[in-house]
Amino acid sequence: MRLLTVLTASQSSTDEVTAVIERHDLEYSLTDHTDGESRTITVPAPAHAVEPVEDDLASVDGDVAVVVEEPMAIVGNDWEGSPPDGRREWLSFERISRSELRSKAQSQLPSLVIFTAMTAISGIVATTGVLLDSLAVLVGAMVIAPLLGPAMASSAATVLDERRLFVRGVKLQLVGIGVAMTSALAFAAFARTSRVVAAAVDLQASLGLGSHGLPPSLLVTVAVCSGIAAGLGMATTGITDLIGVMIAAAIMPPIGVVGVGVAWGEPAAVLGSLVVVAVNVIAINVGAIATLWTVGFHPSDRSRIRTTRGAILRRILLLTALLLVAIRLLEALSNGL
Repeated sequence: MRLLTVLTASQSSTDEVTAVIERHDLEYSLTDHTDGESRTITVPAPAHAVEPVEDDLASVDGDVAVVVEEPMAIVGNDWEGSPPDGRREWLSFERISRSELRSKAQSQLPSLVIFTAMTAISGIVATTGVLLDSLAVLVGAMVIAPLLGPAMASSAATVLDERRLFVRGVKLQLVGIGVAMTSALAFAAFARTSRVVAAAVDLQASLGLGSHGLPPSLLVTVAVCSGIAAGLGMATTGITDLIGVMIAAAIMPPIGVVGVGVAWGEPAAVLGSLVVVAVNVIAINVGAIATLWTVGFHPSDRSRIRTTRGAILRRILLLTALLLVAIRLLEALSNGL
């Protein structure tokens, strides 16, 4: 459920706005202002109805501003279902609007300082989990890792043709991988200098957590499903926090293995884990982009849809080509282990 507050500056624009709302079979309340012809129109609407209303309101003449809010609660039996006349239709799949997706994607991006700090901490915790051969500690690293936001921002920006958001999302993904790798390497090198830690590490068991010995098809399946789940979570009113843990589960353990492998001099495990990270990151982005486009997210300007579709196809083809190369490399490494 969403609450739309529409601000109009003239009587003519008010009449046009109310006509649009009535055409969509939505109820509204109208508030008059004492400073002239300005009006405030409040419209409760299902989440999936926001985008069609916004598209029609974009053609209204005059100064019209739209504010979309998510109510904390709705009290009243009248809203629990559709009345007999069918004025309110509730869909099982409530896709949010383009503007809300854009805002949701932007809100997933923390400041660079916080993002860097949390990613570095996650890299250290992941490396500790690898050294301890502890899945519980690795889960902690997955919870900390803020990797969902950049991947979803770049995916949403791709389907909405938002270049600045796309660049920022891609940049944070690269920064996140680099920071996590650096912190993992630094902590593993420090741990290697400790005789107590070095003696307690079961190297073969620890390096196995990088998943580089698993069939590539299984790794791709997990990563693509993570991207699809994240895309659906972003496209609807679903919760994305737990999906972020799923995405981190595909990336953080092999990063921890990279740090341990470098510190203990295991180049095969290092290279294999690096390829696993690349495979997972690419597959997650492909799954999210394909999902968001499939559920109907396009640029608001119809003339840009063809251009955006071409850009999406080029990016997916490039990512798929890189994915196939990474899979081939991973298969070769797996056969050589």
